[in-house]
Amino acid sequence: MLQQEGEMSSLILTLMLQLPATQFLVSTRAGLVNYVQGTATVKPATSVPAGEVIRTGPGGAVEILLNPGSYLRMGENSRVVLDRVQLDDMAATILEGSIIIEANGFTKELPLKVVTGTLKIEIIRDGIYLFADGKVVVVDGKIRDASNGLVYGKGYEISDDQGYRARKVKTFTTALELWSQKRDADISRANLNVAKSLRQVPDLPIRSLLDVWLWYPAFGSFIYMPGGRYRSPYGYQFQAAGQIPSFGGGFAGGSGGGSNANLGGGSSGSSNSSASSGGGGSVGFSSSVPASTGASSPTPSAGAQAGASTGGHSNTTLGK
Repeated sequence: MLQQEGEMSSLILTLMLQLPATQFLVSTRAGLVNYVQGTATVKPATSVPAGEVIRTGPGGAVEILLNPGSYLRMGENSRVVLDRVQLDDMAATILEGSIIIEANGFTKELPLKVVTGTLKIEIIRDGIYLFADGKVVVVDGKIRDASNGLVYGKGYEISDDQGYRARKVKTFTTALELWSQKRDADISRANLNVAKSLRQVPDLPIRSLLDVWLWYPAFGSFIYMPGGRYRSPYGYQFQAAGQIPSFGGGFAGGSGGGSNANLGGGSSGSSNSSASSGGGGSVGFSSSVPASTGASSPTPSAGAQAGASTGGHSNTTLGK
């Protein structure tokens, strides 16, 4: 791990020397605060240590980076603890409120472990997962109940507040879900801009820019740079550094799905969290969302460059 951090510091220095006006910074760490809006106990450009409670107040929202390509997004009046933040051993406890996890790269062998209420859940597939009030809904993907080994797929709600229950539900879209998808669309668009820009940098160590978080000043947040062509659980396209031919100077336009928050606005085949998933009831977690995303933010300080993320921060009141 120390060797990896040393290599990453060298890469950061190299990129800063090559791009003094842009300062692309690279991180592979988890537990980084990428976006804050409204009332919260964390700030952008900080790394949350294991065991610290993260809180949002009325109108608050926070985006936390997990392993590259995965996000934990908190709605208002929520509390979360990151129990472990190693990339090969990651766990969180949801204490209160509404949470969305957009997951990438977790497997049966290396799951993301989440405790909510009395449930001990393991996320074992790429997807979108909603947590609230001791319940979890699989909008897309697959989970395993660590207590009994049962596996549940898309459309299932698992709860244990009034006795253990697993049922198929019809989900309806909430404001928190719309914000989560819009964040993904905006990050996808920024990713394409950066991928095209990096093609124009001579002697760039492309292999060191695969499957990492990359700080993008124009977006005010870290963005995901995959190891190859990647389609997010929301259906948006991402490009790896070096994959897109250069067509001249400047940053190009966005990638699939654009920046609107309407579900289904991504590229074909995208996950739609309002889609029907069978009978048995309906579920939706109410939460406010930021009025905007991607607000400007200062470049991470020297202490943040080795792993602390930076994101947009605004005091705008969140609306339904």
